[in-house]
Amino acid sequence: MRVKIQAIAFALMLAAFVLPTSSRAQDASKGIKVEVTGFRNNNGRVGCSLWSGPAGFPRDDSHIMKHVWAPIKNANGECVFNGTFSAGDYAITLFHDEDSSGKFKSNFVGYPLEGYGFSNNVVPQFSAPTFDQCKFHYDGSGWKQIPVKMIYR
Repeated sequence: MRVKIQAIAFALMLAAFVLPTSSRAQDASKGIKVEVTGFRNNNGRVGCSLWSGPAGFPRDDSHIMKHVWAPIKNANGECVFNGTFSAGDYAITLFHDEDSSGKFKSNFVGYPLEGYGFSNNVVPQFSAPTFDQCKFHYDGSGWKQIPVKMIYR
């Protein structure tokens, strides 16, 4: 009985390692790459969020489709959203998490204390941009590259 349990446990562990790897291999052939430039330093990391619609954009994290973290090197970073995304409109928000806290810092009135950016390089004036201002179209095949320049206030 003990041998059967060990064999089942081994099979489950093996499946846990094999299945994610094979799905990642399929996902690696297409997706969205965000090329980020203009960091003021190499501290911390960049957090990029992919949005699939205007609901909650850009403040309500519960509506984020996917979020990734990436390192910063030579004042540049690249966030990669690989996977199967259907054709449609998407938008990107990102921020420079200089202290690696995982949170975007702002002062008591909401003024940004860390760098940030949006797809289409939208630079907000008096309020956050809308999804429509930041959206881009992904046709569902290959790689879509999105350049974003960091904004510091």
